[in-house]
Amino acid sequence: METKKSLKFNYDLSALPEYNSYGDEMLIKAFLGLTLPKYSSVRPNLKGTTQKVGFVTNDIVLQDLSCGFDPTGTTVQNVVTVDLCNKKINQELCAYDLYDTYLSQYLSDANFQETVPFEEVILTDIANRVANAIEIQLWQNQVSGGACFDGVLELVSQANGAATATYTAATASNGLEVFTTYYEAIPENVLHRTDLVMYCSYADYRALVASMRNSSYVNLFSFDSAGAAVGEEWSVVLPGSNVRVIPTQGLTGQSRVIAGPAEYIMVGTNAEMMTTKSMYDPFADIIKINMHATYGVGVFSVDSFVSAE
Repeated sequence: METKKSLKFNYDLSALPEYNSYGDEMLIKAFLGLTLPKYSSVRPNLKGTTQKVGFVTNDIVLQDLSCGFDPTGTTVQNVVTVDLCNKKINQELCAYDLYDTYLSQYLSDANFQETVPFEEVILTDIANRVANAIEIQLWQNQVSGGACFDGVLELVSQANGAATATYTAATASNGLEVFTTYYEAIPENVLHRTDLVMYCSYADYRALVASMRNSSYVNLFSFDSAGAAVGEEWSVVLPGSNVRVIPTQGLTGQSRVIAGPAEYIMVGTNAEMMTTKSMYDPFADIIKINMHATYGVGVFSVDSFVSAE
């Protein structure tokens, strides 16, 4: 017997389950494309609610050459705790509400059944909005406020041992001087690293760019427009340094700047749990969307960072 499809609105809803794996990939790409995961050390297969991530540091002693074996120095096994949130989203969409909007967008010349890829449009928007919400939580979460992990602003703080600097709102006249002050506070033991970053709000970042443009000591070749052309994250290298200044929505309205080694920040997720499922219920004419996401953050060597507060 032939299986009947819902042709009530001239588009086929029965194929929705085929988009499960597509939705998973979409959510993972949206997550990895966030500002913090893009520059941090990502741990993709963390399970449960808490994971211990190991780091090794060595105290090296150079000895004068001589016969024999004289052991010196120590190797320290460091453990960074990454607490994880396991979240979900459940949504229902009425097929009647989708008909006018999406069928009108994707009409073809066919006189019969239309195949309307509205599910791709909806899932893409949901995945991007979930990713944006995760970016904010990775920065601003507070266990004291009921969250399942502390965000970077809680972990990298002067109270936890980060180097101190006083936050000053950047303007077009003082931006370069303000960010140079933050740079000068970065501990010397990490200044040689190639992954040094300075995270700030978009307001401070725009003020820094304006200040650099107004400065007679900075030419416009300091600004990389090639990255912007292909949709890369906004960023500039602070003149005369090896520090890249990166804006993030996670610092909007926070009056904070965080500077230090990008890879010392560990963003955890469980790629197997980053799933998106869509299903059409023909009896209720309802499209159901179910999304799961696992994510968290931890920081190694907080004293290698600057926290401007």
